[in-house]
Amino acid sequence: MKYTISTPPQQCFMRQSLWYQSAGKVKIRGVLWHSTGANNPYIKRYVQPDDNASDRMYWLNTLGINSNGNDWNHTKNQKGVHAFIGRLINNEVSTVQVGDWDKRAWGCGSGKYGTCNNGWIQFEICEDALTDDAYCSQVYQEAVELTAYLCKLYNLDPLGTVQYNNVTVPVILCHQDSYKLGLGSNHSDILHWFPKFGKTMQDVRNDVAALIAADIEEEEEMTLAQFKELMKEYRTELQDNNAGEWSKEARTWAINVGLIQGVGSDDSGELQYAWEDNLSREQMCVLLYRFAKMIGRA
Repeated sequence: MKYTISTPPQQCFMRQSLWYQSAGKVKIRGVLWHSTGANNPYIKRYVQPDDNASDRMYWLNTLGINSNGNDWNHTKNQKGVHAFIGRLINNEVSTVQVGDWDKRAWGCGSGKYGTCNNGWIQFEICEDALTDDAYCSQVYQEAVELTAYLCKLYNLDPLGTVQYNNVTVPVILCHQDSYKLGLGSNHSDILHWFPKFGKTMQDVRNDVAALIAADIEEEEEMTLAQFKELMKEYRTELQDNNAGEWSKEARTWAINVGLIQGVGSDDSGELQYAWEDNLSREQMCVLLYRFAKMIGRA
């Protein structure tokens, strides 16, 4: 998977936005997809760093500058989602997180049964002219990667549903889905775009589930060569003089009588005894032989 706990999406939190300053925390129930409804695939149209951000120059160089000033990092903008997917200034398709995942979204509006803003992490996919198969494929895969990451992060079943306000709601859905369920406003995204290129929301769920399953299988599999390499690294870490205070008297005696002779010296020349390392049968025989010689039995 592209995104993991150790390699999450980049963060450019928009703390100047009304959404960031006002929205409270919610219980995470799922993930909801949006697309922007405008022909501009660049994230900079919507995301800009705070005026006083310590990494402001990095983000202006990464995203580009929105010279029109119509990004969402303002109190006059009453919209808020958790992330944006689209092009960086170098044309790479990526994800930028703009707020905490457990903030209440201001993204899908409401319907007669309530709103999916209460618990669904939401992100916008920057649209182009909706005719470029390559761009659609790139942002689709990026959105699948992000959704799989979020499902693993919050233990969500990508093929599952949840009960919310007496409505059965898919864990993964889009803005149009929320409207049809009575839990969002009447917007067509993303069903006006991805089906043109053969993708449905069920494809999304299946692809996210498959990505998670493949990642789990990869995590669980380990070749013998990998195990040996990890064991070698582990044993190397034990080749020092770390030891408990409780064994100090016995260790000192063993060294003084020549029973323990060390495993080599470190870079400073200090002899290392590897007190916490494993003892093989071969090493045990050597120790017993030395002791037997000390008492005249060998």
